[in-house]
Amino acid sequence: MPGPWKILLIDDDVDHLSICKLILTNRGYNVLVLWSTNVLIEVVKDFMPDLIFMDHRMPDMDGIQATALIKANPLTKHIPVIYFTGVERGEEFAKTARADGFLAKPFKIDQMTTLIEEKLQGS
Repeated sequence: MPGPWKILLIDDDVDHLSICKLILTNRGYNVLVLWSTNVLIEVVKDFMPDLIFMDHRMPDMDGIQATALIKANPLTKHIPVIYFTGVERGEEFAKTARADGFLAKPFKIDQMTTLIEEKLQGS
């Protein structure tokens, strides 16, 4: 059973966010969704998630830029960022972003929850 872990989901697909939020909330996680990166650092600092899922294609800045912003900030750089995207070369983009993991869309719920448990186990 997960602790009161906080997860931030960042994706411009509102339907995808809703489904993921429902699934993770039902598993006991405290989930916040963000469909734009224009207030990213403010939201991350206020919510202080234990884990972030970052999509690649976003309207304000892409996932590489957004992940770099999180990792460059001393208050947020310790937060694991999992790149989750369905774009071609997604895993390559995750490496470029220096993300802490990668999850290809579409994915199975068990893949997502296993990755969450792996990343949060050492916290």
